[in-house]
Amino acid sequence: MFKRNNSYLDKIIYYLACIRIRLLCVGFSIILSVMNSGFAQNSSFEFWPETDIWYRLSPAWRLSAFIPITKYHESKNRDLNIYLQADYGWGRTKHLLNMRLMDGNRAQQIKGWLVRGGFMEGWSLGENAGAYTEDMLFAEIHRRTPLKGKALFSSRLRTDLRWVGQDPVFSYRFRARLMLEKEFKAGRSSIVPFVNAEPYWDSRYSTISRLRATGGAMIAWGPIFAYEANLTYQYDENYNTTNLYALNIILHVSLETKKVRSKHSN
Repeated sequence: MFKRNNSYLDKIIYYLACIRIRLLCVGFSIILSVMNSGFAQNSSFEFWPETDIWYRLSPAWRLSAFIPITKYHESKNRDLNIYLQADYGWGRTKHLLNMRLMDGNRAQQIKGWLVRGGFMEGWSLGENAGAYTEDMLFAEIHRRTPLKGKALFSSRLRTDLRWVGQDPVFSYRFRARLMLEKEFKAGRSSIVPFVNAEPYWDSRYSTISRLRATGGAMIAWGPIFAYEANLTYQYDENYNTTNLYALNIILHVSLETKKVRSKHSN
């Protein structure tokens, strides 16, 4: 009896969350069109489509590629960025938690630590192709802490080594992100809402020059495809458009080796 009621409750929560996200996306799109037509010289309103491809080699190792199309302050045009990276997770947490992560394709026992490193190359598109170029090496470490209510708090420290411009100039950044996420299940489907905030320290200015806050959710109907929608606000005092608002829509494609797949099926 109780299991059945819980199942109905989970489905209601899940579908309400889906409707809420869709309404949020539609509402934000309307806001973008209205605001773009009228005011805020000091603001920018953007739509960022993205595809993320994940390939799990083992329970600990994973490869991934991110392909976002953005419009950053470094360029007046749309930019294509390609990230290639690998990560490794290990260690148990004090309180064991089994859940699907915002960047995961299946529920898993949460590992306390994760390290990730990779390379990014970016360039501007369209008529002014080549006006902006960037090469970047990056490394990051994540610490994950389960909370009461089966939520997950994680902190991430990241370093970016950057070469920006046609005549590349080297600079580096330190970034510290705090994130909270939680999974809600409905049968084989799940939704993972999340919020995070992140300051950027930039060597070009020797200060914290950028603050970014993001909130959204990932919806998955199976182990391969998932869809994420999030809203991002970014404050950067060193550019003409100090305030940036963006709607980010991401298609997650998760693949895995036969060995990993057979382990889940057993």
